[in-house]
Amino acid sequence: MKHIDVVYFVEHVARELDIACAVRHRFQQRTGGTMEILGIGGDLAAALKRYHPRAVALPFCTSIDDFGVADVVRAWPEARYLNLSFEQVLGKTQKRAKAPRDHFARHRVLHLAWGEFFARFLEDAGVPREHIVVNGNPTYALYQPPYQAYYGDPRRELAQRYGLDPEKRWAFIPENYGWAFFSDRLVRDRIRRGFDPDDAYRYRDFARRSLKEAARWWVEATAVPQVEVVVRPRPAIPRELFVRTMEESVGNIPDMLHIIKEGSVREWLFASDVVFSSYSTTLLEAAITRKPLYMLAPHPFPDFLYAEWYPLAETVESGDAFVDVLTRPRLENNWQPLEAWVRRNMMSNGDAIANLAALLAKMVDGRQGAPPPLDVAAAIRQTPVQEVAFRARKMGWGALYWASKAVGGELFKKHWMAHEDDRLSPVEIQRRTARWAEILGEG
Repeated sequence: MKHIDVVYFVEHVARELDIACAVRHRFQQRTGGTMEILGIGGDLAAALKRYHPRAVALPFCTSIDDFGVADVVRAWPEARYLNLSFEQVLGKTQKRAKAPRDHFARHRVLHLAWGEFFARFLEDAGVPREHIVVNGNPTYALYQPPYQAYYGDPRRELAQRYGLDPEKRWAFIPENYGWAFFSDRLVRDRIRRGFDPDDAYRYRDFARRSLKEAARWWVEATAVPQVEVVVRPRPAIPRELFVRTMEESVGNIPDMLHIIKEGSVREWLFASDVVFSSYSTTLLEAAITRKPLYMLAPHPFPDFLYAEWYPLAETVESGDAFVDVLTRPRLENNWQPLEAWVRRNMMSNGDAIANLAALLAKMVDGRQGAPPPLDVAAAIRQTPVQEVAFRARKMGWGALYWASKAVGGELFKKHWMAHEDDRLSPVEIQRRTARWAEILGEG
């Protein structure tokens, strides 16, 4: 087992890996210490046996029962824990599900807040103020100098990679209808995590109806000759599932409708001319890049989805209005109110990436952070008998599923993989870290 300073877990590569590698460079530059970047959805068991860190950064943490967290804490009870919390701009019903809700999350984890609004949310959920650090949003730092230089000339590179015409107007649509793909089982899971039962099923119904209508708009827009329409499924939605769901709504998908999951949302935002999404916080990122932006609203938003920034984004409520925006000779600079809101609430603390690297250095030295979760680890430690029983049960269900498939049946639906593009490559991590060293400097 290798003793290191920090293990930094990534959930979604496209969303988080650029930040992780930039933080890794900043941390090593600052301290000369060691940081390993691992996938929390990957081969976790092997990683837990390989390293022994002083500090651990998690992409999420509402309780010890979050995906993979208990395994990590059992393996590394003496480490200090940081919740990076990559979802902080929340609607009404999301707040209940995303609030820290047990002793571990409230008292054994340091929480990163992008702004005072989230710090207050954490305090209201029972997190002591001394376990909260207002850091700024590291994702938004990537859109600012010097970090934005990392992305080079994304329009030229994406045009070559996907056969897009750089002379046309690019309409980028990062969809955010994740609940449209939820089975009853996943809805029940969200209810267990704190969603109101009525709101949960209403949410799914709203997402399904909205996706079905918006998909028609996207298909109709491919008839506009001067526009490239690029739809990007959410990182957690498998592309095959997304395409199949769209086909159920619109039939055959025209070749001119580009459904592209690869690449980071940052590359596409830098490269595009206009951005459309639903209630996705990608619109906040579009505002920082100063791109014309529009919120898709084929159906009125339920009250439980409301967030305070929604009125600052111009809405598109019909297919005709969608096509009208695409065909305007000149697009308006309607990003200004939203950009001002973002900068005021999440970008007022300086360089959020350098801040995060400095915070991890303090955690490694024991100068900051919640106490290590020794008590929590002792309470959840499994006996050998429990561990064997768990693995046997998991293997049994897997064997039963594949046996039923082999004879042409399917006793139950296997859960779709939410991390199809999230396997980490050590070579890619090193490449990105080296690229950050070129951009940010070695010394």
